[in-house]
Amino acid sequence: MAPILALYPGQGSQKQGMAIDLYHASHTVRELFELAGDIAGRNLYTLLSQGSEEELTQCAQTAITLASRSANIRLKELGIEIEAHSGFSLGELAAYCSAGIFDDATLFTIVQRRTALMDEMSRKARQMLGELGMAAVIGLDYEAVTVLLEELNLKGLYAANDNAPNQVVISGLSESITQAKSVFLEKGAKRFIPLKVSGPFHTPFMEEATQPFRTFLDGLAMADPVDLVISSVDGKPITTALDARERLSLQLARPVRWTAVMQRIKATRNADIAEVGFGTVLTGLCKNNAVQSSCLSLGEETTIQAYAKERAL
Repeated sequence: MAPILALYPGQGSQKQGMAIDLYHASHTVRELFELAGDIAGRNLYTLLSQGSEEELTQCAQTAITLASRSANIRLKELGIEIEAHSGFSLGELAAYCSAGIFDDATLFTIVQRRTALMDEMSRKARQMLGELGMAAVIGLDYEAVTVLLEELNLKGLYAANDNAPNQVVISGLSESITQAKSVFLEKGAKRFIPLKVSGPFHTPFMEEATQPFRTFLDGLAMADPVDLVISSVDGKPITTALDARERLSLQLARPVRWTAVMQRIKATRNADIAEVGFGTVLTGLCKNNAVQSSCLSLGEETTIQAYAKERAL
C-alpha cells in the first residue's frame, strides 16, 4: 500500500474550529494541545473553539502548526505511513518535526521565536516605510515576474512566493504594489489580486532577523531527518540537522520556491500526495503545478477516517 508524501500548509490557512475534531478524537492530540498551549502561554482549545478571528490571527503560526501536527498524529494512529514531508513556509517547521529533526516541544518553541521576529521586522518596516502588503500575480511565472520587478525598479517590492508556473506572490510597500498593478496586467498577467497579509514575509525586509534566528536555532537540539524532507527554500532535500538550521533561518528572507518543491514531487513514485493540515491551499497548488497524482486533503477527522477505511479495503 502506497505511503503518503505529506504537505503542510503555511500562514493564512487558519480558521476558527480547525483541529477541534482531532482534539476530541485523540488523547495524544489533546496532549499536544496542552504542550503547545503551555509554550504559547494560552489555552489553544479555547482559542480555536471560541476565540475571535482577531485572536486567531494573532496566534496564527502556532494554531496552524498545531492543526498540521494533530493531523499527522491522527494519520499515524490509524496506521498510515508517511515517508516524505514538505511544508509551505511556516509548514516547513511541521515537516521537520514530523521527519524527526526535532520534537514537538522544540517545534512550538521555534514557532514562538519565529513569530516574534517576523512581527518585529514587520513593525520596523511599517514604521520606516509605511503601509505594506502582498498581491498575487496570476498568469505569469516566477522568472517573468522577477524580470518585470527589476525593470520597474519600484521601492521595496519583491517576489515572495513562487507558487506555481502561473501564480506568483509579490510583497512590499502597498504604494509600490498599486503602481505595479497596471504594468503587470499590460505584460500578460490575467489577474492581480491584493492579499489580506500585511507582513513583508520572504523578502529582504526580513533579512535582519535571519542571523538572530539562526543563533537561536543553534541552541536547540536537532537530529538528522529519518524521512525525506524537501525544503521550500529551494526544493532540495534536507539531509542533516545543519541543513535544517540553515534553511529555517534563510527562509525568513528568501522567496518560497514551491514550484521547485512540486517539480521534485512529480518525480516521486508510489506515494499518495496529501495536504496534512487544515484547508486545501496546497491541494489547489498541486493542480496548478500539474502534479500527476491527485492531492488529498487530510486535515479533518472525517477525511482522515474515510481515507483510512478506503486503504483498509
